[in-house]
Amino acid sequence: MKAIVTGGAGFIGSRVAEVLVERGHEVLVLDDLSGGFVENVPEGARFVEASVNANLQPIFDGFRPDYVYHLAAYAAEGLSHHIPLFNYTNNLTGTANVLAAAYRAGAAHFVFTSSIAAYGHPHTSEPFREEDHCVPADPYGVAKLACENHIHAFRDYYGRPDFTIFRPHNVYGPSQNISDPFRNVVGIFMARALRGEPLPLFGDGSQTRSFSYVRSVASCIASAPFVEAAKNETFNVGGDQPTSVRDLAHAIGRVLDLPVQLQFLPERKEVKHAHSSHEKLKRVFGAESEDIALEDGLQRMAAYVKGHPIPPATPCPSPVEIEDGLPPSWKHWMGTPVPAKQAA
Repeated sequence: MKAIVTGGAGFIGSRVAEVLVERGHEVLVLDDLSGGFVENVPEGARFVEASVNANLQPIFDGFRPDYVYHLAAYAAEGLSHHIPLFNYTNNLTGTANVLAAAYRAGAAHFVFTSSIAAYGHPHTSEPFREEDHCVPADPYGVAKLACENHIHAFRDYYGRPDFTIFRPHNVYGPSQNISDPFRNVVGIFMARALRGEPLPLFGDGSQTRSFSYVRSVASCIASAPFVEAAKNETFNVGGDQPTSVRDLAHAIGRVLDLPVQLQFLPERKEVKHAHSSHEKLKRVFGAESEDIALEDGLQRMAAYVKGHPIPPATPCPSPVEIEDGLPPSWKHWMGTPVPAKQAA
């Protein structure tokens, strides 16, 4: 079987491509390398450098994929408030372009990686469930939910391709880009700890997330077209262990065996507590959906990070469109240093 993986040089996408290659599929990775690295592309996969907003039809028609896995996206949720046009162009317009190319090339199944950001703020104390009403709180979540709606409407109108939508959250693990100052808190903390710098916390660091080890997330995504009960369904995917950002910082100090200093920054507008139920995922994907304990996953990521040089900081991918409310610490990365209070 043939599969195209967009964003396949990125963190999760490269792991999905890796699983597909391991299982004997013919894989073409498509990535513009704006956030990924060509060395992430697994051995045995073909690579084409291209944007999801380019004319993809010659690539898709030449390869004739049976399945398309669409993971290309710019996933800095908080930053999306300040680059909304860039966000919508890369996420919503790009998805529409990839889906149309997949349809015209005859693909039978379209797998889309959405986000927990589609839910927005929780309305109850319970974890998010797939049937919950979604009210996204930022342009990134708005774009992801709009993509989901477009995929549903596309199949209703044209009758194909079948689809599976995943809503992952806070994915981490080996080969993650640890030099993007705007996203991936685990990577940000590890990079700063290794440089002997304080770990930045917005507010008091009591906001909680359930961090998700990449392998189980990628494995479920890769399996979707081959699981009948996953056809035309949406799934939360990820970890079940709620952890505060402050506790995460200390856990990273332990796995790196380094002292950590915390840097408290002004609170920003964000979802305070975001967690998902994975009952549906476990029912359909079984043992494949099982996550590993957070400190075990952090140990594996730390071992990888220690063996690889820290790359240069990843720049903001677009000129800031709306500066109001931009966290001062992010202005530092855009050339405007702002001092912050520090605490042990």
